[in-house]
Amino acid sequence: DTLLLLSPAVQDLLRMVDRVTVKGSIKPMELYTFDVPVCVSRGGTLGLDINVSDTTLNADEFFKLVPPSTDQNFRQQFALAMDFYIGGPDGSQADWNTARVLMEECLVQRPADGPALAILEYMQTAANADGSTPASWQGYRSLDKK
Repeated sequence: DTLLLLSPAVQDLLRMVDRVTVKGSIKPMELYTFDVPVCVSRGGTLGLDINVSDTTLNADEFFKLVPPSTDQNFRQQFALAMDFYIGGPDGSQADWNTARVLMEECLVQRPADGPALAILEYMQTAANADGSTPASWQGYRSLDKK
């Protein structure tokens, strides 16, 4: 697992955005993202004076200079929503109605958040008519296309 190669400090800066199987595989894998900060010149918070090509920086030093565009509270809220979406190793504890409410709260903070929008779209298409988790849910979705 690549995530385990990163320090705990760097792991805390990432978000698990889905759990999937890819075409030709039966073993689920977790997908993570680092929410790249935006430069000040484009309305973000990342200063223009940062040299991100400095090869003397280790990962912890780099991520202190270039923190994610999401804050710890947002990442924790998103993680909680993902816990209800995934529902444990076999999906048996999933509660998509709760996951949906929590994901929608994430969108209040970041209306264009791609991972939240993607999970909500998937749940909308795969959920039971009442929005609940389908009985066939195993804690991951299958990506059939490369």
